[in-house]
Amino acid sequence: MSRTYETRYAERHRKAGKGYSGASVIFILLCCALTVFLLSTSYLGDKLVDQYITPTFAKIMGKATPEPSQLPVMAPVLSTVTEPPVAEKIVFELPEASWYLLQMGAYADPEEAHAQALSIQSMGAGGYIYEDEQGFSRVFAAAYGDQESLLQVQQQVRSSGYENTAYSIHPDGIQVTLSGQSADAQKLRSAMETIQRVPTELTDFALKYDEKDLTPAQAIQFMNELSVSLSAARQCFEGLKDTAPMRQMDEYAGRIMDSISTFLAKSDTMNKIECGAAIKHFQIESILKYNILIKDIE
Repeated sequence: MSRTYETRYAERHRKAGKGYSGASVIFILLCCALTVFLLSTSYLGDKLVDQYITPTFAKIMGKATPEPSQLPVMAPVLSTVTEPPVAEKIVFELPEASWYLLQMGAYADPEEAHAQALSIQSMGAGGYIYEDEQGFSRVFAAAYGDQESLLQVQQQVRSSGYENTAYSIHPDGIQVTLSGQSADAQKLRSAMETIQRVPTELTDFALKYDEKDLTPAQAIQFMNELSVSLSAARQCFEGLKDTAPMRQMDEYAGRIMDSISTFLAKSDTMNKIECGAAIKHFQIESILKYNILIKDIE
């Protein structure tokens, strides 16, 4: 065989080998594709694809498959829109009340009234001077929550040689209507009840001070507790002072607290008789101012 023939024969075999190699690669790839397809259509196939085949091809392509824990989790979007609370009508009732005052005299001359007030204060009575609508200065010694108590004291005072008369006050019961939230209704109701109870609590304490022989120290404790209650009531009225009833009640509470402060400032120097007179004076003041409060609200 000549050299030329050998060369041509070798070249044909090399070309045939290349053809065989290309066909083999195509065949292998088709088998792989078929295998992937078959696997992907089954549960086991899905698992193999996810855990082995996909990561392998991703690495070959230069991309890393993120771990499940690295995948971003989208939080559900919650609506923050809330409906505004609906205002309601809140109705409060301040009940009718009655007090009976022991009047020791009515004077056209204020100086005479002042002298009478000092005289009865020295005996432990209130000595409160009230200027009525007719221009008379009425001097009150004490006040009572029922007429029977007043009549008993009247007889005792008259038997001691002091003339006196009865002076009654009867604030009407009224309703106060506000616009607000029902959640605040109980707090406001409690605050208004505190205001309404002030004259009654002072009347009850004035009687206890005499009947149970209480001390000035006990009176100071009572006044401090009353001041705390009024302060809490005024806090409930904050934000509602644009309504006339709340503003008027807040002003009433403020005046009573001022009187308590005056009482406490003098309490260290008062003896038992002076303390009793101061309590009754304060008691009568709270009743008369409460009567004015009710008229203003009406």
